Amino acid sequence: MGRFEPELNQSTSKKQKIEFDAGDRISYLPDDVLVFILSCLPIKVAATTSLLSRRWRMIWTFVPRLEFDGSSTLLKIRNRTYGSMRTDKFIDSEKVRFINMVNHFVELYPLPCIEEFRVCFDLNRSHKPDIDKWVKFVFEKKAKRVELDFARLIGLCPLKRSLYTLCPLSLGLPSSIPLTSLVLKWVDVSDQVLDNFLSNSPFLECLCVQHSRTLVHVRVDGPLLHLKSLEISRCPNLRSLQLHATNLLTLKYFGPQIEIPFENVPNLTTLSIGDHLYPPPPRKLGRILTFFPQLQKLALYIADVKGVRKRRREFPLMSQLKQMELRVSASDWILDSLLFLSWWMNACPSLHRLLMWENTCGGRKIEKGRRIVHHSLKEVEITGFVAETIDTELCMFLIENAIVLEKIVVNPNPLRRKGGPFENKDINPD
Repeated sequence: MGRFEPELNQSTSKKQKIEFDAGDRISYLPDDVLVFILSCLPIKVAATTSLLSRRWRMIWTFVPRLEFDGSSTLLKIRNRTYGSMRTDKFIDSEKVRFINMVNHFVELYPLPCIEEFRVCFDLNRSHKPDIDKWVKFVFEKKAKRVELDFARLIGLCPLKRSLYTLCPLSLGLPSSIPLTSLVLKWVDVSDQVLDNFLSNSPFLECLCVQHSRTLVHVRVDGPLLHLKSLEISRCPNLRSLQLHATNLLTLKYFGPQIEIPFENVPNLTTLSIGDHLYPPPPRKLGRILTFFPQLQKLALYIADVKGVRKRRREFPLMSQLKQMELRVSASDWILDSLLFLSWWMNACPSLHRLLMWENTCGGRKIEKGRRIVHHSLKEVEITGFVAETIDTELCMFLIENAIVLEKIVVNPNPLRRKGGPFENKDINPD
């Protein structure tokens, strides 16, 4: 990489030069150091440094990461104009600005390779020519990490959207791809295209597909597969998921209830399964977890609390589990209780952290759970805590039985806000 030397007038005195050096020492740093500093900034901010001086004019173009995240802009529009007839006009104008900005950076980028390319904005099939241009740019520049997130935060029901369809083969892209990470959200991708990515990306370690309506049969298989992290979420038409990946460490599956060959991913350390649309049936939980005694992190969604209580003894011994995340929905104010967790905690002697997001209610008297001393649990966080019977008896149980407990965090925000734009808004205590 060439060096950009600051220009000084020939008549500049030694004293003046010393004063200049003291006031602008950053400009004298090597190019690779300046590029590293700029790579820590949003690309729009990094580009504005070109206005500082001739020394800085082209430095930003050597940043190896292009990230364009306009989600915060959409949320501001939503919060300010929600319900207004002007919302669509605001969104349309912002889309034009966003697309022009990405096109500008893509057209000016001078390096032959790029480390990361990320776009996060409300875009769809109507923007296909521009998105196709970006996809072609990404693969021509041999990008290693790619993320396309076209989630819609404002307007019509997301399920009625016309999603952008990824068709890299029609763009004349190379067969061998140096990808290490591929994230596709609200992008329609076919079985064939996904299979091509897995077959032609020998270095791929992370794959995430969310909200693809064209994904039906996913096959993750191959003797040379280096995949370590896989997420398949909210693909409503999925019918099968074939797994044979001995290097896989993290698996997240939220989708229709299908048979998954969990025995073919023997080295998992992190498992997340089920959400409010597709909770796993209680009768299958125990059988699924028996495949992973080495798990260190586990996340589950529980909708049928009574069913889980009946099968609580089927929870297998998980001696390596350090963190458990549970999303619980319990509404039967007479029968529902979270004290079944005492059995689960007993089967996880190394559990260090427990996270819960709950939507519960109850007016019965508080029950007292059986005595089960836990020697490792130190942190507990409960979101959706409203001091109902179920909440209170669980906290009392934890305080009495987790003898090394250091912290309990209770958050009154309801479960439905978790991960949404209003998660941190103040709520009315009434």
